[in-house]
Amino acid sequence: MIFKSVLPEIEMPNVDFATFVLEEGKKRFGCPENKNTWALYDEECHKKLSIFELEAESKKFASGLVNKMGFRKGDILLIYATNSANFVVAILGTLMAGGTTTFANPSYTKREIANQIIDGKPRFVATQSNLLEIATGAIYESKFDIPITNIILLEHLTPPPKISHNQPIHIYSLYDTKPFDRFTINTSEEAESYVAFLPYSSGTTGLSKGVMLTHKNLVSNIIQTNIFAKLNGWHDDMSIPHRYFGVLPWYHLYGLMICLFTGLANGVGIVSYPKFEMKSFLQIVQKQKITVAHLVPPILINLVNDPIVDEYDITSIKYTTTAAAPIGRELMQKLSKKFSFMTIVKIYGLTESSPTITVAPKGNTEIESSGILTCNQEAKVIDSDGSGKALGVGEIGELLFRGPNIMKGYLNNEEATRNTLDSQGFLHTGDIGYFDKNGNLFVVDRKKELIKYKGFQVAPAELEALLLGNPDVSDVAVIGVYLDEQATEVPRAYVVLKPQHTNKSQSEKLQVATSIQMWVQANVAPHKRLRGGVKIIDSIPKSNAGKILRRVLRDMDNANEEASKLKAKI
Repeated sequence: MIFKSVLPEIEMPNVDFATFVLEEGKKRFGCPENKNTWALYDEECHKKLSIFELEAESKKFASGLVNKMGFRKGDILLIYATNSANFVVAILGTLMAGGTTTFANPSYTKREIANQIIDGKPRFVATQSNLLEIATGAIYESKFDIPITNIILLEHLTPPPKISHNQPIHIYSLYDTKPFDRFTINTSEEAESYVAFLPYSSGTTGLSKGVMLTHKNLVSNIIQTNIFAKLNGWHDDMSIPHRYFGVLPWYHLYGLMICLFTGLANGVGIVSYPKFEMKSFLQIVQKQKITVAHLVPPILINLVNDPIVDEYDITSIKYTTTAAAPIGRELMQKLSKKFSFMTIVKIYGLTESSPTITVAPKGNTEIESSGILTCNQEAKVIDSDGSGKALGVGEIGELLFRGPNIMKGYLNNEEATRNTLDSQGFLHTGDIGYFDKNGNLFVVDRKKELIKYKGFQVAPAELEALLLGNPDVSDVAVIGVYLDEQATEVPRAYVVLKPQHTNKSQSEKLQVATSIQMWVQANVAPHKRLRGGVKIIDSIPKSNAGKILRRVLRDMDNANEEASKLKAKI
């Protein structure tokens, strides 16, 4: 059975992404009813840009890339930075020059950035001064030819520094007004084949892979997300300026697409901020009168539990979207009770789907549902036993999706692409769920081994490969353990120590476990840290084929937790 959207199909335009966002934005910001005096406001440096100024700066960036740096159509620019107005200019300018933008988490280590450079092969890097040492170290480690003069610094400086020989160039020094051949798309073939964004995702299993998202994918998904903004009435009240808070990272598709670019295309003012911190979040919401907040479950838990929230007026928020991680009935009920002035809107999607697939429509009473399929979207549920049998209403299995927003494939990885995109064009998500008779999607589990820490994907295979390089580790398996108090999974390592530790006491082994945990912390980004701890065991359970039996470790974890609860009661 193929599940289809109840929403009418929309003909998706064949246009490049930058043109689509800016032209849609100019139409909506240009309406007399629109109360916004700016399209983008950088809260950190107080830079304001109208949609016309954003387009003008993006053109100058593109001109500088082409005329000063020798940027060519098809080149890739890696953005390794926190949210800022200049981050947005760099994206749009790169697209105008006919390039592709790829993104890296600014908390990544030199090793992690080097791995992404080796795979994606960007010719240019946009970063900021406090990350420059890591960026240059990663380039050196990758052995890929990115000269220092191909590095652009994005932080806001006025006036810009003078250009020095063999040094990175500041964005404002890069700006140029010379003519360049602006990239445009006019055919469906170009729209469906030309890659605009290259975010990295672990997909259903394994190490991070470059997700090739085309201009058609991205334009389609703004339209698919926007249809719910209209249905839910996010922007109906024209007596106020509508504003989104760009506090979720823009290297992540949720923050980049659902907040930033869908907002700009809707004529919504976007407030940029580099990092979530509760007090500053509340202050900015109150000051800027944020109307729609795009958040994740861990932030929502803090909003419910942190008493500082009561010191601020955040009643301007009428809608709050939540995605990137599951959110249960209990938290939904707590949020509704404490914040009766706002509606919580669930969104389900993946990096590979650009990202929106389903959104909860207005008046949806199924609070555990992730909503209904957006327009031009189809779904299948198949038996997760490997038979591929298609299932019907109410039957639980692996979730598959097809539509104009589904990725082109994984960069340099035909095998992973074949394993994820089937011959019918359906994306195999690895998530387990079902559709009810009203078309509501319920995600109940996931087949994939990925650990999701506060919306970030953590691949066990990557941590296991790293740990096997530790001098104290003989064998290892990493699983995710769920912490109710934080509403997130955290990585936990089960480790077999090398023979020299065999006769050590339990307390000595615990010290070794702690040192291993600290060693990992120094070598990975914060979201990959072993927050679930390191557990010492005698052997890693494996199948006859050598595959780690993570289920056995999870069962062991659950049994230990139940035993601890029973002991506490006694």
